[in-house]
Amino acid sequence: MVDENIILEDNRRKFKGPDGKEDYYIAMPTAEDIRGADWTYSKIYTKSLIEGITTAAEMQDILMKRGIIGPEFEQRQQELNNELARKVIELENSGDVDDKQLLAVEVANLRSELFNWNQRLNGPMSNTCEQIADDARLEYLTSRISEREDGSKAWEVYEDFLKEKNQALAIRSRFEVMLYLQGLESDFLEQTPEAVALREIEVETQRKASEALAELQKEDKKVKEEENKKLGIKEPNKIESVHDVEKKQRGELKSVDDDVVIKDNTVKKVVKPKK
Repeated sequence: MVDENIILEDNRRKFKGPDGKEDYYIAMPTAEDIRGADWTYSKIYTKSLIEGITTAAEMQDILMKRGIIGPEFEQRQQELNNELARKVIELENSGDVDDKQLLAVEVANLRSELFNWNQRLNGPMSNTCEQIADDARLEYLTSRISEREDGSKAWEVYEDFLKEKNQALAIRSRFEVMLYLQGLESDFLEQTPEAVALREIEVETQRKASEALAELQKEDKKVKEEENKKLGIKEPNKIESVHDVEKKQRGELKSVDDDVVIKDNTVKKVVKPKK
């Protein structure tokens, strides 16, 4: 348990658990945490190597020999990067809502295409000794720097994280720690140029819809007033409160051609519309 007298620093990074209710925090790793993570990396790397898992260098050679990567792969990768950068600039400089919406969709599609193209390399590389060991290091750090609001560890020891039955919590925590170590915010996907542009378009669309609806209501009211005028239909009498009647009787309000009526034992003033 954490001493209640300990004042927790506010520089921890907060994120919501998978249930969307409980808050968890990421603390700065200590030197001991980093040493333990590096030790875990070394152990898992050596174990993977002994088990016959390919290294990153060996995997690249295999992919090159099979033609999965090479000059053509790199050329297409560069083309997609250049096209994505060009479209992002166009999107940021666009002032027309329709053009901005079209460009936002194009940027999103290009980003997805670039991701899928890179998976030709990243997919196989995720099964190498280096990547498996790096995943273990990330899991170790996750178990050490994930905390609850009171500063207590989410997992007392690394083995508790490995045995965690709530996989949704373990995966979410690992993902948040990965973003933290890479210097990315939890909502980084919502801050891409295309995501920002689509939110702006949504706000603008809602504003235009509200204005159009108000204009339609105004026109509808005007049409009804003109129809009533043609048919000789007068506006309904307005019922004044007793307070207004008393003010008129005291001469505080101008009197018009009106009548006093008693309804439900309440004195009310019926004001006839002016002709």
